[in-house]
Amino acid sequence: MKCRICGAKLKKDGDICTNCYKEFQEEEDLKKDTNEKLKLKRKYSINYEISKCTELIILAILSIILCVSAGGFLEALAVVLIFAAVIGLVLFVDKRLAMATKAVFYEKKAVYTFKFLFMDVTKVVKYSEIADVRYFQTRRQKKFGFGDLCVYAKGVIPGSGYLNGFQIKNIENVEEVLKQIGEIVGPIEEE
Repeated sequence: MKCRICGAKLKKDGDICTNCYKEFQEEEDLKKDTNEKLKLKRKYSINYEISKCTELIILAILSIILCVSAGGFLEALAVVLIFAAVIGLVLFVDKRLAMATKAVFYEKKAVYTFKFLFMDVTKVVKYSEIADVRYFQTRRQKKFGFGDLCVYAKGVIPGSGYLNGFQIKNIENVEEVLKQIGEIVGPIEEE
């Protein structure tokens, strides 16, 4: 007889080998793990999002001044409407992205979910598979108290956390959150 999952030859009668059964048991234990320890959501702040559009706003003001000085009041109005629409669209999309992103840390696993338009991503990372947890902050994020949290899985090249790990942008009090994650996950073993 052969294992119906991996095809290995079985010494005893049965459907699956001991290795596949062990993996199956681990997966079942992870599914039963429903005790939430920490829930993270991407933070949306209208002030922060507008500050990210500063360059766009300055460009709009300069364009309006140029149009008015050339005597094109209708062109200036068109520039105002176009830039207002672009900034409104950016704010709308950022709000939807914030609502669509979350990560929940349980006893033995972290579950990352992202649902936006046609994308529906769910990643489950066992704590034993985590290689590193870091945060990054731009000056603007630091000013607003935000940071980007990155969870890297073992065997993943740093910076490519989208493969097995995950990244959540604009987490409030990211340094404290990193400490909480360290308490939940425990010490991370080096490969």
